[in-house]
Amino acid sequence: MNRELSVRAWHRSIMTMFALLGPAGTSFMVRLPELKKMLGVSTSELGLILFSGAIGSICALSIAARIIARLGTKPQLLGGFYLIAGGLIAQAIAAQNASPLFFAIFMFITGFGYGISDVPLNVDGAAIEKKLGRSILPRLHAGYSVGALAGAGLGTICIALGIPLLAQIIFFCSLQMILPFVTYRFIPSHTAQDEHHQDSTIAKPVRTNFWRDPQILLLGFGILCITLAEGAANDWLALSVVEGYHESPTNAGIAFAVFNLAMTITRFFGGSISDRFGRRHTVQAMALTGAIGLLLVIFGPSVIFAWIGAGLWGIGAALGFPLFISEAGEGENSARKVTVVTTFGYLAFLVGPPSLGFIAQAIGLLLMLFIIATVLAAAALFARAMSNRKPTSLMH
Repeated sequence: MNRELSVRAWHRSIMTMFALLGPAGTSFMVRLPELKKMLGVSTSELGLILFSGAIGSICALSIAARIIARLGTKPQLLGGFYLIAGGLIAQAIAAQNASPLFFAIFMFITGFGYGISDVPLNVDGAAIEKKLGRSILPRLHAGYSVGALAGAGLGTICIALGIPLLAQIIFFCSLQMILPFVTYRFIPSHTAQDEHHQDSTIAKPVRTNFWRDPQILLLGFGILCITLAEGAANDWLALSVVEGYHESPTNAGIAFAVFNLAMTITRFFGGSISDRFGRRHTVQAMALTGAIGLLLVIFGPSVIFAWIGAGLWGIGAALGFPLFISEAGEGENSARKVTVVTTFGYLAFLVGPPSLGFIAQAIGLLLMLFIIATVLAAAALFARAMSNRKPTSLMH
């Protein structure tokens, strides 16, 4: 009974951290037009500055698994959250002082913090799944989505109330630093840590290069497809409705809201769906549903079809990331496998926006989305690398 209670406390702690990962950053990003003016940069220059955050995340992923193998997930989680908070506060100060260079440097640090936090969060989530014998990563990712939406909404309210950027960021980052510290004690100390670091009498394990493992690479390409589809909606859905359907920004905003709502709801119920039908079948069905939704957005005769399509698109993009991570977290060396697969996801965020922008410039936004529909359908093929067995509990 005590073991069951400790796992539940661990689960609640990781859910809290997932929910807290998003609000500070999204409350910051909704003020991007204001930040652009404060820094005095052009749109292309702002794009390069934002690129530094993605570079920071990729650099963090290159060392995340090694830190976990040596220390476990627990220290890395708290350190990552503090890096994010410190980086965001420093970014706000740099913006107030109109310093694009220092803003980019601190954004690199913030991105590094996100990368260094993401892997242990997902490794802990996968470990809890094994203990409970049911899928929980989709709901953990739903917690992130809710937190991110809350941050964006509260950030918008702060703009309307005229609250200064620095005061807003200090408030959100204080929550991000205090609450994880409170829940920190419920997280086990040695999750995914190599045994020889816990006990010097145990021989050092032989390391496997998972960058050459066919199954892990297929999972990586699958998560790349899903992440590209999600990122495309964040970057281009609203603009596609405005330019493709000649609709108002309000109707475009409705499409984007429908996408995010559908994705969040699907993630909340995704664990139960996956447990019933298996990971592989769930990802395949969702990916094809998303591809159909994209076709509705592209070829729909009215904006209502675009809204319906956006909802199906959100459903299609909802479960791939957490379920591919769940699959990668099976068996030994979970931290290294999760790191490889997660890196593919970050690469999609890194190269997706600029490459899709160039394609859209050449062929138009709606036709560019046809490529995303094809990519999302391809995720169903990569999902063949997943097992379809039902989870079993390790708790007795």
